[in-house]
Amino acid sequence: MNSISAYFKSSIGRKQVVATTGIFLVLFVVAHLIGNLTFFLGPDVFNAYAKKLAHLRPALNVAEAGLLIIFLVHMCTTYTLVWENIKARQNKYSTYKPVGKRSLATRLMPFTGTILLAYIIWHLIDFTFAEHHGVNATLNGTDLGLYGVVYNAFSNPIHSVLYVIAMMALSLHLSHGIQSIFQTFGLHGEQITPFAKNLSDGLALFICVMFSAIPMYAYFHATVTGLAK
Repeated sequence: MNSISAYFKSSIGRKQVVATTGIFLVLFVVAHLIGNLTFFLGPDVFNAYAKKLAHLRPALNVAEAGLLIIFLVHMCTTYTLVWENIKARQNKYSTYKPVGKRSLATRLMPFTGTILLAYIIWHLIDFTFAEHHGVNATLNGTDLGLYGVVYNAFSNPIHSVLYVIAMMALSLHLSHGIQSIFQTFGLHGEQITPFAKNLSDGLALFICVMFSAIPMYAYFHATVTGLAK
């Protein structure tokens, strides 16, 4: 019991907790992206995907609760590490010395994490807990369910821009986070380190572009066709 407590109190132990929970969160983001991309296949396919997820309840409720716990553990543990680093830098007697020049993504991690927390709350209120039928779901006189809700939301330029900004924050967060996972578990070297950097940067950029393509498509389509609200 003492060894477990010592593990979670140690910097290495908490970094491994952050890395492990980070892996699950990255997998969720990728799975969520795959589902969201069905938006490009039209309302029937997108709504069918949403209904299929709804039919998985109550098992889906258990999965969502588990995801929430993972997210909270990831966030809280990360902030304890960040706070310790801040105190170490402020202590003139500290032996804390950062290794190498920190990248922009690394320096912005606390800020991108905070932006993502705010975005997740907004996203849940905006789409998940919103009414999927009625005025907000109606497009050109037809109730298109969740597809209509998403389309109408992103036909608003401010809404779309804020979403893209959140995806840029996610990209920066993933760019550093995935590299950190490799480093935390000792996966580094002349071949592995460049691979980890290319993988993290490439995957982060891909996720950002693909997620951002949805509001951009909805906004420009609504503008061209005159369906913007």
